[in-house]
Amino acid sequence: MTTRPLRVVPTAPHASHPREARPHSRARVVIVDDRSTARSLLEGLARTLEPGISVESYADPFEALAQMQLSAPDLIISDYRMPGMDGIEFTRRIRAERLLADVPIIIVTVVEDRQIRYQALENGATDFLTRPIDPQECRARCMNLLALRRSQKAVSDRAQWLEDQVQLATTEVRSRERETLMKLAKAGEYRDEDTGNHIIRMSKYARLIAEELNLSAMECDEIEAASPMHDIGKIGIPDQILLKPGRHTPDEQEIMRRHPLIGHGILADSPSRFLQMGAVIALGHHEKFDGSGYPQGLVGEDIPLPARIAAVADVFDALASKRPYKKAWSFQESLDFIRGESGKHFDPACVRAFERRIDAVAAIMHELGDPEA
Repeated sequence: MTTRPLRVVPTAPHASHPREARPHSRARVVIVDDRSTARSLLEGLARTLEPGISVESYADPFEALAQMQLSAPDLIISDYRMPGMDGIEFTRRIRAERLLADVPIIIVTVVEDRQIRYQALENGATDFLTRPIDPQECRARCMNLLALRRSQKAVSDRAQWLEDQVQLATTEVRSRERETLMKLAKAGEYRDEDTGNHIIRMSKYARLIAEELNLSAMECDEIEAASPMHDIGKIGIPDQILLKPGRHTPDEQEIMRRHPLIGHGILADSPSRFLQMGAVIALGHHEKFDGSGYPQGLVGEDIPLPARIAAVADVFDALASKRPYKKAWSFQESLDFIRGESGKHFDPACVRAFERRIDAVAAIMHELGDPEA
């Protein structure tokens, strides 16, 4: 049989990469053939492919598969006719392994049986060699596939680097968003003569509740980051009303009750998920489970869950904290109030979740308590 000379595709140089350049790792070739003479021939040819190449050979396809499941080679050369598992079944099992899904596979056959080749291709074979093996053809096919494999790795490395960079940038943006949210929230708290630690504590309580309710990690992050914005609307309340030491008149109460709407208006138009969550919490944190809250008089689960969570966290910490107009309630008194308002002011599910994490709540209060409390 005459064979057409094959052009050897040179290995493409690495494209410039933002990461520190790394030398090529040694290529690794695995040969699987139950006949020792055939293995020896292929081993000798494989070692001429490039300097320092690693060549492994196996008589047993099951052993070869077990070893490759631990570390993927760069090229697999397998005989078609082997006892226990033929080359097609061997190829199928290789392709079923995620680690080996892209490794080039050459199947060696005795004759040019088209039906065998079709089956092998359908099961994931990359190329073929026919016995008796032509050394020049074998080297050309192997070198082409090693070059292909190296290019695939370079693309994969580049894609992973880009994914890592996107993740780093996303993390940085979210970190800056959280920092901005906290600074804005503190600005609102200072106007109300509250302490900055109040918003830190209540945000951590809110996260505990969210976690206990089995919300996703992203939802827990967003609730923790956004809950300090619950009272940001107080920025729009006149000082003479916001800072009034005594009881508000009915008209003043009506103005005070606008702060959820003001806060929602400040935050709602942002594309940021944190700010959108903040808008939801700002609007709904004064709603009550029994429908007696404001500004919309929502009932039960019509109140968005983040707002129901923030309501428990906010009221508990407000009760347990000293203010210019009141003394701090004890931890137990504050907890008893929350329990007593379950189903009225608060969502019972949120109250139960809060109670289940009460030890963590106490630890946060101890760590972040106000010095004057």
